[in-house]
Amino acid sequence: MKIFAKTLGLVFLILCLGAALQMPAHAQMIGTAEVLAAQTDPADRDALRQFLDRHDVAEQLQAMDVPAVEARKRVDALTPAEAASLAQRIDALPAGGALSGSDVIIILLVAILVVLIL
Repeated sequence: MKIFAKTLGLVFLILCLGAALQMPAHAQMIGTAEVLAAQTDPADRDALRQFLDRHDVAEQLQAMDVPAVEARKRVDALTPAEAASLAQRIDALPAGGALSGSDVIIILLVAILVVLIL
């Protein structure tokens, strides 16, 4: 019985020591651009979603026979760079409802073309 207990204790000791050994870790530097892109991507997508929720944009989408649900799916399918580009373009437009119909159409066409290319 003592031999069995010693053997069992030895097995547990070996298992504990084996579990205590750590696997090697692999670390890598993350660039500032990657961190900023990860932080700004949700903000850009939110800006595009807010743009699509506007009443005049929804009317233009319906005039072009583009369902609002499909436009939201296309915004979600954009790459972070494409979303940032469209969000910057929307931010650069004049404020106060001075957005013309052609501006909305150009923005939507660019978004549709980008999605179709992908």
